[in-house]
Amino acid sequence: MSRKRTIIVGGVAGGATVAARLSRLGTDREILIIERGEHVSFANCGLPYYIGGVIEKESSLLLATPELFRTRYGIDVLLRHEVYTIDPQQRTIGVTNLVTGENVQMQYDELVLSPGAAPLRPPMPGVDLPGVMTLRTVPDANAIRRYIAEHKVRRALIIGAGFIGLEVAENLQLAGIEVSLVEGGSHVLPPLDGHMSTYVEELLTAHGIGVEVGKIAKGIRRCENGRLQAYNDTWNSAEADLILLSVGVRPEITLAQSAGLHIGVTGGIWVDEHMRTGVPGIWAVGDAVQTTNRLTGQPTRLAMAGVAQKQARVAVDDIAGRPAVFPGVVGTAVLNLFGTTISMTGLNIDMLTRSGDSDYEYVDGHHSQHVGYYPGASPIHARLVYRRSNGKLLGYTAIGESGAARRTDVVAALLACNATVYDLAAAELCYSPQEGSPKDAVNQLALAAVNNLEGLHPIAHKDDITAESFLLDVREPAEVLQAPYPGAVNIPLSQLRERTQELPHEQKILVFCQSGVRGHTATALLNNMNYRAYHLSGGYLTLSR
Repeated sequence: MSRKRTIIVGGVAGGATVAARLSRLGTDREILIIERGEHVSFANCGLPYYIGGVIEKESSLLLATPELFRTRYGIDVLLRHEVYTIDPQQRTIGVTNLVTGENVQMQYDELVLSPGAAPLRPPMPGVDLPGVMTLRTVPDANAIRRYIAEHKVRRALIIGAGFIGLEVAENLQLAGIEVSLVEGGSHVLPPLDGHMSTYVEELLTAHGIGVEVGKIAKGIRRCENGRLQAYNDTWNSAEADLILLSVGVRPEITLAQSAGLHIGVTGGIWVDEHMRTGVPGIWAVGDAVQTTNRLTGQPTRLAMAGVAQKQARVAVDDIAGRPAVFPGVVGTAVLNLFGTTISMTGLNIDMLTRSGDSDYEYVDGHHSQHVGYYPGASPIHARLVYRRSNGKLLGYTAIGESGAARRTDVVAALLACNATVYDLAAAELCYSPQEGSPKDAVNQLALAAVNNLEGLHPIAHKDDITAESFLLDVREPAEVLQAPYPGAVNIPLSQLRERTQELPHEQKILVFCQSGVRGHTATALLNNMNYRAYHLSGGYLTLSR
């Protein structure tokens, strides 16, 4: 009896993981990876750092080779081969050798599609000019490095301020190249909400990177001096020697479409919770597939290596007859930029507003990553989003020099468990003076949410300020003098008990301090004295943005 053959189309995170795990399970089958590129498994998340020279050697990016797959796992790999057709009825594929042009037919028992995604190149004039480049593969990175060296690039323009765009911007700037960023949306790093993105924009400009938002390029031209420039009907970008297009990716679905596989509403390959495509014998994983957002239940796509690997594990288990389900994603990501960590998980208020969901509340905080008495304490600027109706956690964003990602991971894990702010408030987290606080920064945000839900400590936001609001600033006079807030009455917390007669009983009193701690105390004091006090979440540090 001949062995079964499993063919995997595409390597990198999804396909390579499928192959390795299938081999480790000890299934008696032939495993073949077909990859049209030059590498079967590489760290595409490391490409920006290779361009900037932080990662010095190309070999450091190559996580596995055909030789390793063959000797360690007994897996065959065909590089520079492309699958051009699938016959699901006969369970055959057509394969082209991209070096020789030869076409062959291959039989399969199981087929796993991991075609990935390709960088978008908008259909606009000038997009194919020399020096207009994209970044997705090791050859792309090498091409950018060569172009920088050969053309002595001094200025670069990056169109698109998402994760890759920002990482490349940092690395080029650190390599001594003047960098400008252009983003078509309303703010940099679109996965953040508009408020939290202001921290990122300030960080970029502080490090000399030019930032323009709300500018959609309609074309690229070569200037008389030889430099490149993006433009639209009313705007011209800064001139540059190199332009990097970083405006997103599109799932590679051409092969799936030709085989009659269902394409979901997001443009990705439809799969069920077992990663089955609906066509017998064919599974799909990775950047090309549509998945489900665990918080909304809605279809989504998330091009992340970690997601692809988890999907790969489920697909393999299903092939091997083991029970496995991919539950969907909550959307967790992190970026380190000039020594600052920007991390996020779940939903933010912009996402909720766009979807028409109004059942949410949020709290802002600027708590230190560890106790203030230990040297080196620095703030984590954070926003926690939750259901107003039941306290269910919805999302969290944290930005800071230290400790931000750790708190985001905590919330991400709880999101996957349908946890509430009550669960987060009670979460037992690591503490030592160097690492945290007895009441951790993320615990404190959750406690503020709990107090608000229970009516003990009502919160308000900048958008709640009206002409009828009484703004109470409880900072010390020296702080106010240095950074005043328009329209606010200053009564320091240290004097508040003796000066409450200066406050109105008939108006809402919106209370704030610098970062929120004293404002919390002042709000509790006033409400205990029968004033209508609300704490402006996040204090001056939030209000001033």
